[in-house]
Amino acid sequence: MTYYENGLLRARWASWRDARAGRTAQANARWGWIKAPGERGPILWMQSFSDADQQRLGIELAKAIAEKRRDLRMVMTFETEYPALLEQHTEGVERLGYGFGPCDHPQAVGRMLERLTPLRYLALGRVPRPRLAAALGRGKIPAVLMAADPGLPIPAPLEAVYPRDARQAEAWVGRGASEAVQEPVDFATLFTIAQVDPNFRAMISGTDEGLLWWAQGLSAAQWAGWRRSWAASPLSRQGLLFLGGTDAPADLPRLSAWQRAPLPAGTVVVVDNDRWYPALSAAAQAVHLQRASPMLQWQIYAGSRPISVSPGVTLNAAESLDADTILTLEKPAQILGHWQALRGDAMAARQRGDATRRIFWQERRHAGERLPEFLQRVFDW
Repeated sequence: MTYYENGLLRARWASWRDARAGRTAQANARWGWIKAPGERGPILWMQSFSDADQQRLGIELAKAIAEKRRDLRMVMTFETEYPALLEQHTEGVERLGYGFGPCDHPQAVGRMLERLTPLRYLALGRVPRPRLAAALGRGKIPAVLMAADPGLPIPAPLEAVYPRDARQAEAWVGRGASEAVQEPVDFATLFTIAQVDPNFRAMISGTDEGLLWWAQGLSAAQWAGWRRSWAASPLSRQGLLFLGGTDAPADLPRLSAWQRAPLPAGTVVVVDNDRWYPALSAAAQAVHLQRASPMLQWQIYAGSRPISVSPGVTLNAAESLDADTILTLEKPAQILGHWQALRGDAMAARQRGDATRRIFWQERRHAGERLPEFLQRVFDW
């Protein structure tokens, strides 16, 4: 769905397309014409922008909030729609409505606040856009920011900031928001799938000893290089290579179309649906991340697999990692050579995977301890 951000013309174009398709409610929502679920009770407005992971975080928080406050109605808005995610995870969530939110136009923002009169505003993944931040200030609507890098303007009144990690917390303190900054916590670890049925490897390779290798986050220009390097690697004679990213070549088989039959050694398979991430995280011999969201990283940490990353990838819990636990590599041939070395050193591979799994469980326990504190804040509103 169209990513319209704060652009007036992009919002008009997206709304026109939805109206033409009979999606009148979606078209109107971009201009603040939104109806809250239910008939009575205070409203929490959650804004998740265009990040699928932050939408998932919002849904999971809504589930916990619904158990804590029976009177609170919740509205989660976004700028990009992920229908499969919403269908899979919102079923049974009480008092939650969701849909497109207003573009950052004064009339759209004003209309939204007038119709909802929210008790609080909760931003997921980034700070609110300038006109909305100003409107929240004029309306004296307290803002809570979660997993958001600091940006301008900082909304006022700012009730609390829940940074995802130490780096984010330090950045907020540097912006002078130290009184609002809470101890870093990543609540995404609470709904990361930590235990996975181990039979995927045997099913897709035909044996429990099958060797699976996974690289995620490829750009359109990187597929050809990976395929050439894989064909030249000794690993291709015994294993399967899973590649995920944008603009995958049409001639490669898709994991979503897999018929539950073993695949021949050397096959390159496109990972085209994130529902396979937990299985691959547990079954792959090693994983390389060209690009990766924090949520995907946690999933791979939980899988206890050796990980390498491309330059520029910001690692979860980087301050807790030893320098040699996650290597930074770039070229496919270099990465495949590293995988070949890991295959010959099972002890080193196990140690690398165990290190990231320990970090995952430390963060998950910490998040579990902190969630009641957040829910108590909601209860006290």
